[in-house]
Amino acid sequence: MNVTEIDDNEHVVFFDQWGRKKKITGTKMGAILGCSRFSTPFKVALEIARIYPGDPPNKYMDAGNVIEPVIRDYVRANSGCIPAMLGLPASEKVIVEEPVAKETCGYDHFHNNNIFGGLVDGYIAAGGKRTAILEIKTSSHRDAWLDEEGNVSKVPEDYILQAGLYAALSNLDDIIFAVGFLEPEDYDRPQFWKPAPDNCYIVHMATPDMSGPMAEAEEWYHKYIDNGETPEWGEEDAELVKWLKAFDPNKKPKNGKKFTQRRFRLSIIPYPHYPAWALRTYRWRTSRNSGCSTRFRRTRCTWGTCWNWRSYWHSPSP
Repeated sequence: MNVTEIDDNEHVVFFDQWGRKKKITGTKMGAILGCSRFSTPFKVALEIARIYPGDPPNKYMDAGNVIEPVIRDYVRANSGCIPAMLGLPASEKVIVEEPVAKETCGYDHFHNNNIFGGLVDGYIAAGGKRTAILEIKTSSHRDAWLDEEGNVSKVPEDYILQAGLYAALSNLDDIIFAVGFLEPEDYDRPQFWKPAPDNCYIVHMATPDMSGPMAEAEEWYHKYIDNGETPEWGEEDAELVKWLKAFDPNKKPKNGKKFTQRRFRLSIIPYPHYPAWALRTYRWRTSRNSGCSTRFRRTRCTWGTCWNWRSYWHSPSP
């Protein structure tokens, strides 16, 4: 989708309706409902509309990706406490199920829902069937997880909404949280972090009633995304708005030059069932003239034409 207007008076961005929209995932639920510590409704709307690609990777995200399988293995090795949490006999054997790889499932574990989706961190199975969602977190803020008695049993609200959505979509009544607490230096070397009873905890909670939050999020989706506009941006979105305006197509060229440096790219990938022998490739280059350099790369096949076209425009040399 493309931005059609940035309204500075109403603090709203409008975009066209061409293109595929993303779903509301668990990580976006908290922002949509106004209880996220990391995002805003405005940013989420741009991500769902595929205008903003998301925040660039940082050491906190990288640490989470590295440590997630480590914590999953820790839960598997210390699963003896889980049957009692789920109300099962102590002799019941539980299995920590690996999630389907994101590359295999198209980055979504819930293809049967058109509005909601996402990726789970795993499942807890017992008696031959899944009984709970496994949600894995890393954090440096232990206080956010402490209850009134100082025990690690309190889950931040945005995490409850995230895991609650996945549990509701999976029709499961229980959630198992596994949280690993990191020190500042652990984010620089996450591969050396080791789970232990004093820095890794398993917390159980029943799946909350998600009918209200899901209905509110779906109403938000239809109000904004389906109508091609964002919620009003706030002060915390200032950098994102600045990023959007930097790519305003109506922005006047600088320094009085005829062309500004721009790049256009159009790619249509051939269908995967086209056999390799049916493809032939050739290139055609045009010489420089009038300050314009163009390169085409065209791939043709027996049943159709597939284009990979790139054009580079440069300001004329003084």
